Amino acid sequence: MDSLGNNVWMAITDIIYKIHSVSSMDKMRSIVLKQLQWVIPFDRATSYLAANGHDLSLCAPVTLNFPDEYVQQYLKNYYKYDYSRGIKLSANNIVYLDSDICDKKVWLKSTYYEQICKPNSIHHIIHINIAFNNTFLGILSLYRDEASTNFSYRDTFILNQLKDHLALRLYNAYTSTEQTLNTLSIFDCSVKYQLTAREERVLSLMAKGLTTDEMCNALIITPNTLKKHIMNVYKKMGIKNRIQLLKMVHE
Repeated sequence: MDSLGNNVWMAITDIIYKIHSVSSMDKMRSIVLKQLQWVIPFDRATSYLAANGHDLSLCAPVTLNFPDEYVQQYLKNYYKYDYSRGIKLSANNIVYLDSDICDKKVWLKSTYYEQICKPNSIHHIIHINIAFNNTFLGILSLYRDEASTNFSYRDTFILNQLKDHLALRLYNAYTSTEQTLNTLSIFDCSVKYQLTAREERVLSLMAKGLTTDEMCNALIITPNTLKKHIMNVYKKMGIKNRIQLLKMVHE
């Protein structure tokens, strides 16, 4: 859509840069919500992460102009409010409007509208259902009041430029967390496999990716002595090489 203009494209590019460069997930999402105001008019915004891939519940809210009491109420009564479960189950990375999936008359009579939207003057909502590799990762939503028009094709187009970047960032964080949950820390590994203090130090250096020469210099030992420590670590952990070690341990 060339009619967006150079300033809007520059803003989109900056948002994409922030998605990938800001290390804190919460800070990144907060910046994205604030900077989206440069390119899409809206009154409120929320971003949630998927709490569990199986029950599709949400957690870690980051909001803009949305009262905390209603955020907590939404999380507490999520299953009563949620009418887009099918979209989350599909694990499709898509942009959609509430008006796309729910008749307006039905929506205005819903519990979600009465308890969350109406008290906050919300009348129009657009979402990014964030998913990657068949995994639901979270949702980002923008809200407008009744005096505003519904979100347009232009707004949808802009969010479509961001959805894949958000999905990749969240998926990388998700897989990193999964990996950490399925591995042991250096200390836990040392306790579990009854490593000596020197073997624990060797394990730590190996987990950091140091070469043989670098480990020898750090420990002030010969390569033959280092090899003996490494073989003892492998034997106690029941593995044969560093690749297997790195799959079991995180720093």
